[in-house]
Amino acid sequence: YYLGAEGGDTRAENRTVTALYNQSAEKVSRLFDDVRDFDGIVSIHTINDSPNTELEIDEVLYEVFSVFSRYNSRYLYAAPIYSRYENLFYCADDSMLFDFDPILNGEIRAEYKNTASYANDPAMIDLKLLGDNKIKLFVSDEYLSYAEKEGITNFIGLCWLKNAFEIDYIADTMIRNGFTHGAISSADGFIRNFDTGSEYYALNVFDDTDDGIFLAASMNYRGERSIVSMRSFPVNDSERRRYYVMQNGEIRTVYLDIFDGLPKSSVNTLISYSEEKSCGEVLLEIKDIYISDSFDESKLSALADKDVFSVYCVNNTVMYNDDGLTFSGLYKDNNKEYTLNMF
Repeated sequence: YYLGAEGGDTRAENRTVTALYNQSAEKVSRLFDDVRDFDGIVSIHTINDSPNTELEIDEVLYEVFSVFSRYNSRYLYAAPIYSRYENLFYCADDSMLFDFDPILNGEIRAEYKNTASYANDPAMIDLKLLGDNKIKLFVSDEYLSYAEKEGITNFIGLCWLKNAFEIDYIADTMIRNGFTHGAISSADGFIRNFDTGSEYYALNVFDDTDDGIFLAASMNYRGERSIVSMRSFPVNDSERRRYYVMQNGEIRTVYLDIFDGLPKSSVNTLISYSEEKSCGEVLLEIKDIYISDSFDESKLSALADKDVFSVYCVNNTVMYNDDGLTFSGLYKDNNKEYTLNMF
């Protein structure tokens, strides 16, 4: 946060911004928690523990569920697959992958696909939005029986999407309280810039090639912006909970296809952003384009009509479709040179 942007006591401003951040971060992390309950709070864990029961939830959580409903996304219901799959990222070596990896283990692949069939069927599970912040998680008797047999306790969850919605809430809280000279980002690729001033920001655009990982360019921007960055590869050790790199160089990511439970990335790097939409909305716009067997540029192009623009890399070229976007630091050495091209 840019303290003192409008004058005044920077120490007092620092205290207020810090308190707002702490309060909003604590609130939203508890609401989205799928492991624990908290006194006086209906969390996602509470909802999972109360299938087929009407509950009144916080308006923040209700709005998140409403976004999924508006986008007809059933990714919430992939939680039971993730509960098993995410153990893969804690494996000490490749020998431990077999119990979690659907690519290495055909039985695990069949298990994930079977669970996905329930997740994608509204007749089996459906989160009912009843109005006035009331919901009911409908789960059929058949799915409840299957869940008991398979040890499934998490019917819904935000999984790797959680931080997109968390930083949306924190940024919106700052804006509502008149603090409009800052930005918030998460380590897993979500950024909300709520700075209405003239400060420029930059985001690194990485590319994974046969020659290694390269910082292809820096993307420059200013003003309010929601940004989602998705990569099929890690760039530092802090990302170990989202990627597993095997000894043979193969990489497993958090990006699972909800229909078959397999990790997929249609392109190495995809960065999408909007001035009007939230991070959660941008993510739901591009998720199925990225988590796919094949990359469809035309679908990205069509999103420009919805104020969602994108950047991706292919063949040593940084592709982009916003004519107002600028770049700096294009990579160049004796063996490789990146260029820019609009699509």
